[in-house]
Amino acid sequence: LKKALPSKTGGERHSSKAMEVAFVVPATAGQSQANPILVQGHVNTGAQPGGVFSTKAVAALCGALAAAGAVKRTARRAQEMATLPKHMQPLDTAKYRTYAPGPSGVPKLPQLVGDWGVPVPGSYKASLTMIGPDVETACEVGKPWDPLGFSKLYDRNFDFNENMTYPHVQWLRESELKHGRCAMLAIVGIFAQQSFHIDGYPEAPWYDALKVCYDNPGGIVGFGIAQISAFAMVVEGKYFPKDSWIGQMDREPGDLGFDPLKLAKDAESMKSMQLKELKNGRLAMMAFMSCVVGHYLPGSVPGVSALPQPKTPTASPGAAFCGSTAAPAETSSLTAAKYTTQTILPSLAWIKTGVKASELQPTELRALTLAGNDVLIGKTEAGALFCVGNLCPHIGTPMSEGADVIGDVIVCPLHGSSFQVSNGQLIDWCVSPPIIGPLTGLIVEKKNLLVFECRQGGFLGSGEVEVLVDTNAKKAYEANYWKGLLDAQGKDDGTYY
Repeated sequence: LKKALPSKTGGERHSSKAMEVAFVVPATAGQSQANPILVQGHVNTGAQPGGVFSTKAVAALCGALAAAGAVKRTARRAQEMATLPKHMQPLDTAKYRTYAPGPSGVPKLPQLVGDWGVPVPGSYKASLTMIGPDVETACEVGKPWDPLGFSKLYDRNFDFNENMTYPHVQWLRESELKHGRCAMLAIVGIFAQQSFHIDGYPEAPWYDALKVCYDNPGGIVGFGIAQISAFAMVVEGKYFPKDSWIGQMDREPGDLGFDPLKLAKDAESMKSMQLKELKNGRLAMMAFMSCVVGHYLPGSVPGVSALPQPKTPTASPGAAFCGSTAAPAETSSLTAAKYTTQTILPSLAWIKTGVKASELQPTELRALTLAGNDVLIGKTEAGALFCVGNLCPHIGTPMSEGADVIGDVIVCPLHGSSFQVSNGQLIDWCVSPPIIGPLTGLIVEKKNLLVFECRQGGFLGSGEVEVLVDTNAKKAYEANYWKGLLDAQGKDDGTYY
């Protein structure tokens, strides 16, 4: 700070003696004239009466310069902060609600995470404006079905510690749609996997398919896993719902902007498609959970037993003569098997027998059990392949226990009943032994022998013999048994027992 010093005689300023003042001691009335004044390294002991350049003016000027410097530094700091990410910028407490001071006397503010906006209540009100919270349960229109109060949890954050512990209904809807879409894809995959197979991928049931693919990631399998993972990462990264937890997402929940078929032509069609997706997603989540429960608890979910189940070792279908019964296979528990009294419709399928036609000699017979059906495959004396039921329609004698093939006729080993192998037509009924055989035939209605259609598989019939059987025959038989039993007890309601 440069200024001229006053003269000793009358306060005149001499510009020729201008110096820089480093420190000035103000002169007072009671101060001796011998008090020194430090001026640019020189000491002047003369008296310095107050004048234009008093100490107050110096202090005011210094304060103004300091204030100007502070304003400039503040502006520069604000510019620097503006270039930082949002979550690194200081909080503007003026935007927040006024909270009651805590024990320390400092007002409580909500604890924010990341670059969230300012949380405000309103989760339940937002749920009233969403599509589909009331259509599934026939509730009052506009009143959501929420017996556990999930849509109100977010608002409770403001009644307790002000931390956003519970999510906004926006986050809940985003989660519901995401899980519904995954479940719809999973259900389609479970059923499509039974009918279609892509070369290069391992054959495995739906509940082991992912594990098998991860265990054997070579070739096309690894490429498929990488493709799905990359797609999921791109979608999750681009449309990450970061502000949905506090209800301030910049898009509608579930809206990824994906509509290549232009199904939503206007607001009305958009609302209709949103409702359809929501309802189908909810149904798919229940269906997928049913598949999981039905797999780990066999028979607990009606209809799921039609899906492929893990194979368990069964007792050998060894031949048993009339009056003797083969030992049943051991089960894990008494309630492992579940039965139904519902009407079971036939489900025909070609089942491989594991036997080639070239392995059978004329008049030779092989007894097998295919999908619960006891069948008997063999050849006539002329070498024609046939397949009939292994149990005689008289009293269920196994035909494999000594039956004779004469021409194209098969003869029961116990009572001599004979049948045409081509169509099962009855020829003779209980002709032996004399007297006893015909007497036993009187108590049972005459029936034809069950005949199954068979064919030779493979190229030009070089493969295994295949038989067309009803895969639901065993279930249908057990349904009639349980129906009769439960009818007698007055408990038959058409459901599983």
